[in-house]
Amino acid sequence: MSKGTFILGLGGQKCGSSWIQAYLNRQDGSDFGRLGEYQIWESDLGSVFERYRVPEPSTLEKLRVQAKLKLGGAEPVGHLRWRMQTNRDRYFEYFADLLDKPGIRMTGDITPSYAALPAPLLRKIKTGMQDAEITTKVIFSMRDPVARIRSHLRMDMAKGRLEQTDDIEAALRTFFPTAEAAARSRYDLTLDAMEAVFEPNDVHICFFEELFTPEGIAALARFARVPVEEEAGKSKVNARDTGSAPSKGLSEALTADIARHYAPVYRAVAERFPRVATLWPSARYVLG
Repeated sequence: MSKGTFILGLGGQKCGSSWIQAYLNRQDGSDFGRLGEYQIWESDLGSVFERYRVPEPSTLEKLRVQAKLKLGGAEPVGHLRWRMQTNRDRYFEYFADLLDKPGIRMTGDITPSYAALPAPLLRKIKTGMQDAEITTKVIFSMRDPVARIRSHLRMDMAKGRLEQTDDIEAALRTFFPTAEAAARSRYDLTLDAMEAVFEPNDVHICFFEELFTPEGIAALARFARVPVEEEAGKSKVNARDTGSAPSKGLSEALTADIARHYAPVYRAVAERFPRVATLWPSARYVLG
């Protein structure tokens, strides 16, 4: 018998994952732990995800953490991530402990960069949870790639990873072909990896453009087996812009270039969900 359900959120980044996490975490019987994003598994991929690797704390810092824990204090976030990255058994034990709390039946880790995880890593997570007698269910949200990449660029500027500029068009033209943008935009690869590991009934795929609608909220609630909060769509989390007009303020030429660059993404998603031909405004440059 399963101890409970672990929600593995694969993002995507800038596709409403923070809102999904907040919605599920506030439900009765849910405890997603201390972090909004745990950022444990993508560090194995290196490359653009290398920055998520937490360096080993110094001996002095480890002693300080031990002393803090003995006094009943909370483990520092960096130390918690380091322990989980160093020994993945700690990851599974952490969520098993949450599900051992009275009344808790759902927990999870919704980390946007997990969209890049290949099938072997997804299988490792699923197997680890199974060994802990926990059922894993997966949520993946997608967004018109042009809108997602534009929002990603603005976020990286705000966080100081990229230089601030008023010329968003020029910055976006430089940014969209990069490994940083592509690693979080290849929904086709994410879908392939999910389908190789998880049964369809254990996967919920949604779209940012529909997520905050009554229908989108109800579908999420049904999947997670939690109450429907009809007014939840009025409050977005970490939203920098909307998905309704991804090319607003951008030239048609640039919008088309981005869409065509990610043509395999549009085609793969449309094969599974034909409605993206109209749901995603930029799809017209690829799907006709």
